[in-house]
Amino acid sequence: MSLLITTLYGFAAFSGAAFAFVELRMLGRFLTHRAEIRARMARVPVGTADTMSGAPTVTIQLPLYNERTAADRIIRAAASQEYPRERFDIQVLDDSTDETTAIVERVVEQLQADGVRIEHIHRNHRLGYKAGALAEGLARSESDFVAVFDADFVPEPTFLHRLLVESDAFEDPRVAFVQARWAWGRADDESWLGATLALLLDRHFQVQKPVREFVGNVTTFNGSGGIWRRAAIDDAGGWASDTLTEDLDLSYRCALAGWKGRYLHDVMVFNELPGHMRAFKVQQRRWSKGNAQCLRKLTRRVMSAGAIVEDRWDEAFMLAGYAIHPLLLASLLLWPWAVVYVDRTLFWVLQGFMSLGIVAALISFFVTLREREADWRVGSLMKIGAGLCVGMGLMVNNTVGQIQGLLSSGGEFVRTPKLAPPHEDAAIAAMGADTPYTSPLHWTFFAEILVMAYCVAGAAFLVQEGEALWSLAMVFWAACLGLMVQQQVAKRAA
Repeated sequence: MSLLITTLYGFAAFSGAAFAFVELRMLGRFLTHRAEIRARMARVPVGTADTMSGAPTVTIQLPLYNERTAADRIIRAAASQEYPRERFDIQVLDDSTDETTAIVERVVEQLQADGVRIEHIHRNHRLGYKAGALAEGLARSESDFVAVFDADFVPEPTFLHRLLVESDAFEDPRVAFVQARWAWGRADDESWLGATLALLLDRHFQVQKPVREFVGNVTTFNGSGGIWRRAAIDDAGGWASDTLTEDLDLSYRCALAGWKGRYLHDVMVFNELPGHMRAFKVQQRRWSKGNAQCLRKLTRRVMSAGAIVEDRWDEAFMLAGYAIHPLLLASLLLWPWAVVYVDRTLFWVLQGFMSLGIVAALISFFVTLREREADWRVGSLMKIGAGLCVGMGLMVNNTVGQIQGLLSSGGEFVRTPKLAPPHEDAAIAAMGADTPYTSPLHWTFFAEILVMAYCVAGAAFLVQEGEALWSLAMVFWAACLGLMVQQQVAKRAA
């Protein structure tokens, strides 16, 4: 029993430490080269208004599925681009089965009357889900570039002009796509949950993406808020639906074909954060599952890519990013038995490795906040604490996604439900809709309750064994899971 527990716990500790090392190395690179990274992010425009006559052709694709609360807004934002009308067109890729289709028809008809080149492509099926819709639209486009925006994004009117005319983003013919930075508007002022989710996602856009591009890692597309070169999509084999993260999949297939992506930190595109914990879990579970599918599909090709991929181990850990959640869950389940059965000296050593993960997470949140906020307040520390708790609390939900992704390809693309602002509820009812979009409790909610109960029982067991100090870890994990559970039954679930 002792040998088995020691082996399993040791594997979890060393694996978690490997992820922590990769994170700490990334943070070290960012802090060491911070000035250079900032200089590179602050690119000087190279174009002027005089170049508009030679602007490249671009198709704006808007994949929608049951988005009655956001469809009108995103379509009008796309149509409001300050770009020559004869040089861009819009495809509304609508797979909806509710009032969204009628809303789209009305808006498209109005814009067509105003001279906007816009097409409503409505499928009566969801074959291939988002990837399938993008591929079908692409087959009907003759443009050199393709911009993609999900329903909850609101690009500024200058978006196309800044990326295709003003900047040097596509000057290198090997650039497959340019990704803009996601921004959250007033999310930090609305709720602690919005502030926490913004912090978790900003780590990727404020720190990870800038440093990865700086050191030559594969730059990845984030599914929305960017522009693709059509030739790169075709050369890499097009959009594929065998993973739920079609953006990550195509990014790496492009990299393996010799293309590269670029990230423009100084170009922001605002979008909507998940409005409720249930919606956030839906999003995270889909990302976790798709990430595992890409890990299974692409890791062997990445590791054998030779000089095409500069740092293959970094890319392998990028593809395995969500695997940290199964490791966290394994550590939790093993904890009370490891305290009792593992040799105490060895246990302390393993704890040293385990603690690297907490240290890496705290430093990562700290650096991210320093990039976002000039002034520090008590609220900043609260955001770090909340970010740590929510990150830990996702372990059950994301472990399920990882297991599903490792065992299957593709699957249903479950959209992230959007909440309409309170002042729009009446307008939604006028459309004939019963209520705003909702998410039922997923069975992982009950699994989280079971794991939380295990934590409580484990803490009691350790107290009984005279290990009250070590029981505090189980109490902390129980609190993280309890926060997740409480938020899923909070008012106005989405």
